[in-house]
Amino acid sequence: MRSLVCAQCHVEYYFKGDNKYVTFPWDKGMNADDIEKYYDTVQFADYVHKLSRTPIIKAQHPDYEVFELGIHAQRGVSCADCHMPYKSQGGIKYTDHHISSPLANINNTCQVCHREGEAVLAKNVYDRQDYVFNLRNRLEKQLAKVHLMAKFGWDNGAQETEMKPILQLIRKSQWRWDFITASHGAAFHAPIESQRVLGDGMYYAMQAEQGINDWILKRCNRQVRNA
Repeated sequence: MRSLVCAQCHVEYYFKGDNKYVTFPWDKGMNADDIEKYYDTVQFADYVHKLSRTPIIKAQHPDYEVFELGIHAQRGVSCADCHMPYKSQGGIKYTDHHISSPLANINNTCQVCHREGEAVLAKNVYDRQDYVFNLRNRLEKQLAKVHLMAKFGWDNGAQETEMKPILQLIRKSQWRWDFITASHGAAFHAPIESQRVLGDGMYYAMQAEQGINDWILKRCNRQVRNA
């Protein structure tokens, strides 16, 4: 319950139907792949990318979903344990309502369970963040590239039937980049899951690039035959 209080807002959601009913897309599960399946089933997109014409799912802030996939949630730690740690005053124990980063109060957060020094624990956090951020940045560049390549295809006569599978790959890649990027603390809450999702995003983006390159090659071959 201490985590579900936070999960009322720090989650992925969308506005369903004409009445814009706030809906959690969890029918098929709560990880990036399962939420994507839900959106694909209902054929939902937040917007169409102006360059590539890809129907994009825009992640809100799936903090709770990512947190649940990490080691701390699996060990029964709640959001409040780290972001609103217990404190005592006058013999009374209560939750600190000053919400902050656990790194601002390592003695009452991390060191309640871990026995390492503050410098070591802080380094553990920063190392995990660096691993995830580096992969995210590489995926960002690859995504920008395939959006521009898709525009090149449209501008040079690509047909919708040719572009549809490529756009689907871009959609899948963009969703995975955004799922981790829009989640506050994903790089630490679930570093292994974050790297898995971003790695899959890179795979789909590279497949999209290959698909566009294949289309360019076929187009060149047709022009040679017709010359």
